[in-house]
Amino acid sequence: MSGMELRQNLKLSQQLVMTPRLQLAIKMLALNNIELSDMVKQEILENPILEQEIAGIKSEEEYESENFTPANEAMPDSGGAIAEAEDGFKEIAQYLVNYNEQFVDLSKDGTNYGGSDKNYLEYKLENSFYAGKTLYEHLMEQVRTGNFSDKEILLAEYISGNLDSKGLLAVSAHDLENFAANLGAADVKTFVARTLGKINRLEPIGLAAENTLSSLLIQADYYFKDDILLKNIIKKYLKEVANKNYQKISKETGKSIKDVLSSVENLKKLNPNPAANFGREEPRYIVPDLFLKKEGGRYTVFMDDNSIPQIRINGYYKKILSGEIEVSGDMKSYAEERFKSALWLMKSIDTRKETILNIAQKIVDKQTEYFNKGVGNLKPLILKDIAEELNIHESTVSRATANKYLSTHIGVFELKDFFTGASYGESSSENVMMRIKAIIDSEYASGKIFRDNEITDILKKQGITIARRTIAKYREIMNIPPSSIRNKQIKLH
Repeated sequence: MSGMELRQNLKLSQQLVMTPRLQLAIKMLALNNIELSDMVKQEILENPILEQEIAGIKSEEEYESENFTPANEAMPDSGGAIAEAEDGFKEIAQYLVNYNEQFVDLSKDGTNYGGSDKNYLEYKLENSFYAGKTLYEHLMEQVRTGNFSDKEILLAEYISGNLDSKGLLAVSAHDLENFAANLGAADVKTFVARTLGKINRLEPIGLAAENTLSSLLIQADYYFKDDILLKNIIKKYLKEVANKNYQKISKETGKSIKDVLSSVENLKKLNPNPAANFGREEPRYIVPDLFLKKEGGRYTVFMDDNSIPQIRINGYYKKILSGEIEVSGDMKSYAEERFKSALWLMKSIDTRKETILNIAQKIVDKQTEYFNKGVGNLKPLILKDIAEELNIHESTVSRATANKYLSTHIGVFELKDFFTGASYGESSSENVMMRIKAIIDSEYASGKIFRDNEITDILKKQGITIARRTIAKYREIMNIPPSSIRNKQIKLH
């Protein structure tokens, strides 16, 4: 027993706790104006202190003559509620600037939904219950309850928000490594690979792969680990499988026809589109959140937030908080708590607007040549460029630009369209696709339809040499029809 001793160790560390209110503020940043409007309406229903301002309808205090300070000014002390709420707003502002600070995991229990004991039937059963959730929500539920470190959670969140409709990676390795470096990862390549490996094995298996082939290999390794022939078929013989040329596979691999057919059956159980149950969105109209106007030779971004309900504090509860109406201690405490929530909501709405406008304006300033001269003048731009200039984290830029649309004199663009996803001078596939999309988007404003070979010429002038057939391939990936169909669409409009 001499080798055992009992001692106390004190450790001093800093960590940022994501309170429910802080989570709400971060969520609000990712919403567009229509989504925010729905959220505010729900808050009005749930918080009796809040009421909607409606044009032509006066509030109770406008009818009465009373001494009460407006909600946006200092109010009489109500048990410290207002001071605490103001401190809370400082917390959100600081968080949006310093998102790369570590935070504690909210509900870690050691569960890993991508464990090796999952089999194919379990996968099918679980896959049938995904409806109603977004892919991002489904993944982050697993990440936050899985075996992920704090930094891995941040990277996983970034990855989950940058998957295409098939669940494949829509950002370059360069972007991921930049993001990891900003998190303070010592070995960014190893850190990114490890985090991606964990996400690959979350349900549905095979997400966040580089391409469809990689996704199928991940699924094969997970569900049919011992089927070496299956992995060989995926790597070399998919064409032969499509043509049912099983004899060739048998001859070249030295396996029997029976073994080949068995592996082909396993191949049929894999999903080339692991995000299929999440990617089927109903058609929706695009409502711009932001508008561009030219003033004094400079483009200025402004937000039309008329769609967002204007809210104020209910007059009755104001009187309770001021002491004008006497109520029980429990009622007073309830009113103070609801007031803090209401004030937090109003402050968060203001912070969201300021953050989005700052980011959008910086993007427009960077792309002035594009708005002046059009196609061929879009500059390479990555999240990091905007984040560094505004002294915020890349994830803040990512949230603020997600699903936000800017209406301009040359068309309506999602803010993310202005990011190339590549470093300056780098011609990644994502960068090229973004440029192709920008060229085609300009057609509706100019009335000029570009054929694939003309797009090739435009890109060549930008220093990007690419084959016409590759243009066609990228168009198909982005679900953009050929020039003949686009020409008919423009004539119809």
